[in-house]
Amino acid sequence: MTLRTGIAVGAALALVLLVPAAPVQASPSAARVLDMRTSPDIDSVRARAVALREQLASLRDRAEWTAERLADARGQLAAATTSAITADQQLANLQGASSAAEIDIAHRVRAIEQSGGAAALFSQALEADEITDVTSNVAALNGVLTTDLVRADDSEAAATQMVQVHARLDQISDERAVLTSRASELAQQAHDLVSEQRALVAAADAKVAHLAAAIERQAERQAENNVTPWNGDIPSGPTPYSGPAIAAALSKLGSPYVWGAEGPSTFDCSGLVQWSYLQAGLVLPRLASDQYFASTPIPTDQMQPGDLLVYAYDTSDPNTIHHITMYIGNGQMVHAPHTGDVVRIAPVYYEGLYGVARPGL
Repeated sequence: MTLRTGIAVGAALALVLLVPAAPVQASPSAARVLDMRTSPDIDSVRARAVALREQLASLRDRAEWTAERLADARGQLAAATTSAITADQQLANLQGASSAAEIDIAHRVRAIEQSGGAAALFSQALEADEITDVTSNVAALNGVLTTDLVRADDSEAAATQMVQVHARLDQISDERAVLTSRASELAQQAHDLVSEQRALVAAADAKVAHLAAAIERQAERQAENNVTPWNGDIPSGPTPYSGPAIAAALSKLGSPYVWGAEGPSTFDCSGLVQWSYLQAGLVLPRLASDQYFASTPIPTDQMQPGDLLVYAYDTSDPNTIHHITMYIGNGQMVHAPHTGDVVRIAPVYYEGLYGVARPGL
């Protein structure tokens, strides 16, 4: 059964629960419907449907958060791989240049030694009949020896660069190992969360699952229709970016939340923040945690319009940051809450608040 079909069945079930019984003799099938309407178990079904919806919503939020971290880890891994390829090529070029320079220097040193060394060459240069020839010979010899010294210095510099590139390759290798492990761990977490959602649905009674789907759809419709408009002035905020960013965010009230969306018609939480500040001329990173750390931390009691509020599952661990909002003043914020909701204004809440930060400061 598709989700759309499940929703339709759930909506039909909800409708059955709301229609009063008619005072006529019921057919066997109608009697069964009547029994379902009047059964004391219906409250239990509804309670279980609500609980199922809440469990699925919680798992969905964690799965989206995990998928976001997984995408970031894979992006970093790809960048590290590119850096490793570039460093490998640089090392190969340095090794080739160094080998050629060393061979050339070796040949020139041997030639000088076979001529009796630098002292003998200078002696030969001084044996010229004319002073101008002596000067010319000595200058030419100095040029040759200076060139050899420069080449020796270049070879030494190339060797130093190779040591540095080797060290960089070792560092990149360590980074890739960590990122690969992190990506594998996150991929497993995402798989487990999705499997858990499927198991919950599979284990649920059909009536409970259908009613949960109907409740979810009803909540989505209510979210779309229950958006508080902004009728006041746009707060200016403490930076040149604050006011324009707030104006941009408020212009998107009612836009649906879609995980991974960056605008201009759908958003997730960090997508809304990034898009809004981009309209104000400030480029912010994509992830909520990166947006926070790219901004200046502000004490909670000093937050002003345009500041960012970030929330974490564990407020002592920045790796668990999962949500970001924009403060608009008077104890209110604008944000894209979660799947099934829309961009809206909401009261600031402090449970799970990791910190407050000011972009563009």
